[in-house]
Amino acid sequence: MKIFLHIGAEKTGTSSIQRFFFRNRVELQDASVFYSLAAGGENHMALAAAAQQEQKYDDLRIIYGLDTPKKIREFRTNLTQSLAEEAGSGDYSRFVLSSEHCSSRLTTTLEVERLAKILWSIGKDITVVIYVRRQDDFLCSTYSTDVKSGYAGRMKLPDAAERRFRYDYDEMLRRWSAVFGRENIVCRIYQQEFLKNGDVVDDFADLIGLTLDSSYVRPPRVNESLNVTALEFLRIFNELVPRFKDNKSNPVRADIVQVLQRVSSGPSPTLSKKDLAIFMGHFRLSNKRVAQEYFGKICPTGDPLFGEASHGKDKAEMKSIDVETAIRITALLWEDKQARIDKMSQTMSGLREKIEKLQRKRN
Repeated sequence: MKIFLHIGAEKTGTSSIQRFFFRNRVELQDASVFYSLAAGGENHMALAAAAQQEQKYDDLRIIYGLDTPKKIREFRTNLTQSLAEEAGSGDYSRFVLSSEHCSSRLTTTLEVERLAKILWSIGKDITVVIYVRRQDDFLCSTYSTDVKSGYAGRMKLPDAAERRFRYDYDEMLRRWSAVFGRENIVCRIYQQEFLKNGDVVDDFADLIGLTLDSSYVRPPRVNESLNVTALEFLRIFNELVPRFKDNKSNPVRADIVQVLQRVSSGPSPTLSKKDLAIFMGHFRLSNKRVAQEYFGKICPTGDPLFGEASHGKDKAEMKSIDVETAIRITALLWEDKQARIDKMSQTMSGLREKIEKLQRKRN
């Protein structure tokens, strides 16, 4: 059985791939493709949670309640057993795992080795797939995701350590190839012109040898972006109502991010062109190595791996919001929440009427 481990990177259409494979699990099994449930639902976050160093304690560990070394070891053992049981549950030719947290959270060779040992319980024929995106685009998109995940800091250029483990693709690819072997690493550029049919789902399906047809359901694309105003509102909100409280998810936040997404439209965040140029300059040599190693060519202009920048007009620098703007956003949130409360009340009223009718018939 061939194992495909899709490790991201982050902000390269990973959610689209995961939603497609999760939604079509049954249909995929008919095509001899198994998409794991043991490692998670859509996103196989358990892989990174299990493989991280035991002293790490981040949101993944909080989500899974892994607050002691003993719990982590038990979680790792249970995951290994569950994956082996899945792999042996049918005669499948391909076993697919997908989580961008593998590339972003497993920042040492030791952690990658730990994940490899878990997966070797299924089989040794493993192909690691990673899509890479321009680092400046990645940086701007990452900030939006971080704020939606509870981050309350302002947008800024990363320090040297963060650049190395999060944005340096050469460093990342070397870490994974050292464990799984260079011949088992597939690297793709996350740009429309390089993807099959300009679509990352089509591209990944083609990569694993899956032919897509009308029997598969295409989940609708969800607008997950926040404009700079809504993002600044949420950043301040995060200071007052944090995502986690007492090492648990904070229930008071409810669905604030989803509601903001419904009322948000406009430019997404970016930094100044000068800052972005400085940021991309840090990766010129490493991107050149990736271009040579994985694609056999160097772009003649612009970045050696990605070419010229294509920053659109749908970007804007973050700025403070005034009281009137904050109140307007609050009013939109209030209207949305109230509309759903009213709808729920109508549903409950209808259910009460049905129950009363049933009771009258019985009497």
